[in-house]
Formats: sequence, structure tokens, C-alpha cells
Amino acid sequence: MKRPLRNILAIMPEGFSEELFLSEFKLLYSYFWDDICSKAKEYNRMDKGREKKGLPKIYFFPKPISYLRSIALPIIYNEGLYNQLKKPEKERVEFRENLLEQSLCKQKNRKDKIGQNQKYVQHVIPSYSNYYIQTYFAGKHQNPTDIDTRYAVLQEASKYKSPVTIKFLYKVNASERNYHLRHFAFLTLQKFGEKEVRLRPNRKGEKRPGDKIVPNPINTPEDLIRFIYNSQLEQMKTYDLFISHSSSDSDLILKMKAILNSFGLNVYIDWVSDRNALKRELTNISTAKAIIERLKSSKALLYINTDSSFQSQWTPWELGYFHALKGNRICVYTPNDTPKPAYIDIYPRVNLVDDILMVETEGGCISLKDWLME
Repeated sequence: MKRPLRNILAIMPEGFSEELFLSEFKLLYSYFWDDICSKAKEYNRMDKGREKKGLPKIYFFPKPISYLRSIALPIIYNEGLYNQLKKPEKERVEFRENLLEQSLCKQKNRKDKIGQNQKYVQHVIPSYSNYYIQTYFAGKHQNPTDIDTRYAVLQEASKYKSPVTIKFLYKVNASERNYHLRHFAFLTLQKFGEKEVRLRPNRKGEKRPGDKIVPNPINTPEDLIRFIYNSQLEQMKTYDLFISHSSSDSDLILKMKAILNSFGLNVYIDWVSDRNALKRELTNISTAKAIIERLKSSKALLYINTDSSFQSQWTPWELGYFHALKGNRICVYTPNDTPKPAYIDIYPRVNLVDDILMVETEGGCISLKDWLME
């Protein structure tokens, strides 16, 4: 932090104020300012956690602006250092522009990295979240050796970034005795862009049953369908929409996911929701069985009509199965002038208007969210 503070001092004009110095630091070193805010948030969260347990605070991290001011004041009022570092006006302007450019570049790189890490994450709270979380902690106390069920809950939480899942993952990282589960929660928090999160070390003392058990992941269609058939967790799982599509349209599908999530809708996309198990190279009869179960768990189906989906072997099957299953709970989105088979026209059409998906019904256009509630 010493060098950034000295750089800010170097671009300060004669007679500058504390406020100007701090304001320029927050702008030209915005990534450092973000780190300070994250550090304050994390230490405050840990102190609140201790208070809830009846323990005294031990961190007492100040407010971000107070912390920045405390480390900046010795630099701000060091007149000798200022006379040594200050630059002529033209050099000040050029140096400031360089610092701003570097700051914007670093912020963009950080944002891009977070975006890539969360490419397949949904930003919504699933309706079954509370049940999953309750199951996790009940199982931890009642059946501590059933690591696989707790791991399945964590895997599901890792697919949804929300205040509920973040709070849950922090609690697992702080209290879980099994290293593999705790480490998974820690990595997920990092993937979600949570800064200053620390992996809690192993507890000392006598080990308990379940502390060292390695969980069995769900990595194949066979693993998935077996879990769906035998787990109570899966019986509670529901999706607002099953997205029937071609994986060749992945960019479009991810855009649709973001739009639907923004309206609180939880969507099923096979290579997002069951990414580890339903790999294309492992496709077999268990894949079809798993898709059937996901269709059953979905309230409605949104068919994405493109050239690629028209050529797909899967989408007509999904459409036909869901039609037989739930009748008119199907709608169709055509992003361009793709030709449509005649049977597609029996379903209401969806239009994207100002990032809102609207369904054309006999009574007029309504939002897709409202259509789902009919």
C-alpha cells in the first residue's frame, strides 16, 4: 500500500485536502479500495458471528474510510516527502491518466475472471434452498458419516449464488469438521467472488466418525439417475422452466439464463444444472432417464427455436414428452427468422422486449413470469 499512497501524493496539487487525496485514491486504486471494503466486511461478519455465540469481539476492524485515512495521514502530512515526489502540472496529468488506465484495466480483468468463474452459476434462490440447508445440518448431527448427502447439498449450493447460499457456505466453512466438505465450501465462496474468505484449519483433538470420509461425487449419468431415484433431496427439487435447446446455441442460452434469473426464475439447462454428470461424451440411456426426471420436475418448458435445435435429436423428443406430461405449459422463443415446423405454432410465442420475455396469449401479451403463475 505504500507505493500507491506515494503515487497519489505525487499527483496532488499545492494545498490539497485530505478529502481530495482519499477521493483520488479510491478512484485511481479502486481495486485496492474494493479490497479494503471486503476486508472490513469479512472481519465485521466474523465479529458478529462471535457475538451470536456469546463470545467477545476480537477484530474491531474500522470502517473502510477510517482505515484508509489512518494509513494515509502519515503520507498526506509528510511535507518533505511531498516536495520530493510532487510533479509539474503536465506530468501530473499524464501520470494520473496512466494510473486511471491501469485501474480500469485491473478492474476489468477482475470482473472478467469473476464472470468466467460464474459462467454456469445461476443468480437466483431456488424454492427448495431451505429444505436442502436444513437437511445438511440435520444430517451433520444425526448421521455424521453420511458425507455423500451433505456433499450433494454443497454441490447444489455451488450452482446458485445468492445471499442464502453464501451464508450457508460461510457456516459450513466455519463449522464443518470434514475437510473435504469444508474445502468445497471454501472453493465455492472463492468462485462466487467472496474476498478475504479463509479456509478454516482442521480441528485439533480426537477425530469423530465422518471427519475423514471422502465424498463420492456424481460424475456420470448413472450416478445421477441413481441419486435422483434414491434421494429425498431430489424429490424436493423443482425448476420454473426447462430450457429445451441445442447446446450449439450456448451463448444465447447463457444470455437467456441471466434474463430469466433476473426475474427470480430457476431454470434447468442440462449442461449447467447437471454439468458434471451429463457430459456429452457420456450420453447413454441413463442420460435420457435423467432428462425425463428433470422434465417432470419442471413447471413449464421454453423451447428455443433455432437452426441448431431444429436439427437436434433431443429437442423434439423433449417437446413431445413434456406435451404429453403437462399439455399447454410450453412456449416457444425464436430469436431470428428460423423456419418452424408446423407443430411449433400450436404453442404461444415468446418475444424479448427490453430484456423482458413476453408471452403472446389469446388475451394479449403478458410477461413470462406472469404466464408461469397462471
